[in-house]
Amino acid sequence: MSNAIFSNMTKNAELASKELMKTVLSVVDENSFVETDKFICDNTDLGEATGEGVVSGFAHIFDIRVGLFATNSKVLKGSIGRANARKIVKLIDSSVSAGLPVIGILDTAGARFGEGIDAMEGYAAIFAALGDAYGAVPTVMAVKGADFGLSSYYCAVTDLCVAYSGAQIATSSPLILAGNTKADPAKICTGAYLGENSDVVTNVVKSDKELKSVVSSFLNIAVSPVVESADDPNRTAKAAALKTVGDTLNEIFDKNSVLMLRENFAKEVKTGFARLGGIAVGFVATDGKLSREGAGKITELLNTCESFSLPVVNVVNCDGVVTTAETDGQTIRAVSDMLFTYNGISVPKLALVCGDAIGLGYTAFASKSNVDYSVAWANAKIGTVSGEAAAQLLYKDEIAQAKNKEQAAKKLAESYAEENMLAPAVAKKGYLDNVIEPALSRPYMIAALQIFANKE
Repeated sequence: MSNAIFSNMTKNAELASKELMKTVLSVVDENSFVETDKFICDNTDLGEATGEGVVSGFAHIFDIRVGLFATNSKVLKGSIGRANARKIVKLIDSSVSAGLPVIGILDTAGARFGEGIDAMEGYAAIFAALGDAYGAVPTVMAVKGADFGLSSYYCAVTDLCVAYSGAQIATSSPLILAGNTKADPAKICTGAYLGENSDVVTNVVKSDKELKSVVSSFLNIAVSPVVESADDPNRTAKAAALKTVGDTLNEIFDKNSVLMLRENFAKEVKTGFARLGGIAVGFVATDGKLSREGAGKITELLNTCESFSLPVVNVVNCDGVVTTAETDGQTIRAVSDMLFTYNGISVPKLALVCGDAIGLGYTAFASKSNVDYSVAWANAKIGTVSGEAAAQLLYKDEIAQAKNKEQAAKKLAESYAEENMLAPAVAKKGYLDNVIEPALSRPYMIAALQIFANKE
């Protein structure tokens, strides 16, 4: 290669690296980034570039020390090969050894096919390093541009996968995935699309500032399990502020502490992290019938909570499971995996029943076999089936003989629910620890969490 061509390639790589550094430096604290392996370089079929199109190093994010690597599609097409794979693996391994969170920022079009099996070995080495890091230290993968090919699988072996709304994550080129369809390749598998249609992307952002906010919120929860809270632990709620499950979360948890995950996917379930009296927790808030996608979403949250010893708070309004003949087998598998995970994790589990806990809604999220402490609002209903269904099963003849069948069914359903399903009736059987007024949810949950936080 001539000196002129090499000089031009080096200048282009340097310009691209400066552009990449803008993103890196916008995510980390000012003047905190210390770069590693800056001058590593390998001769490839695409040429040479100092740093191999990867920036790696150590920094602080709101004073939390992290290891970070970032790829750039404008340097050697962002391809993964033997040299930059070794650079990434070294950064991950060093971070795990030091107990530091690992942050990856991806923008890559795929493998360096000219390297053949060497490139494949590089992919495998990165995946193995991420596998060792997952569960040992907090891990975050952010996708800013493209993430095509085998590197797309990295997104699912981290605690958080944050994607820019216009980024694309795909196992193949979007051109290939579009195939003979009329789909626009530029709109296939975007961060915004995956945020609504898969559980891979946990958060969708539109800017580097949003990325830093999401990452720092998660790291703060994972690294600092207990902090002093400025929010009043005895703060009560007005009934008007508890109209939805989302409202209930805001009233229970410390102000401005809620970080939602997979917010636009399986919307009948809200999962994420928050603080309760300064104690970091994961939460599962159900609102309606649980889908198989919602069950998978919950399982992912539970695994992360177990990794970082975060208590789980269930906020329950669930009247069973969505079932269809076509998907029943998949639902069985997803819900079984969720139940197995719930029973297998060792962290404290608390439940607040704020609506219905019917069938699986009780068994999974509020049963004494599955949680350490459970309370319910006085008007909560808990049972095998709904009051309406129970009335149709138990009082079928009475309803059939009534002049006004609809009115009779309603009265019998209400009577059955009051005698058998309302929280006070269930508490008498020992299946609830307490029945509380909605306004007192926060103080009660904080008191319970403080008792069980050191559960062994």
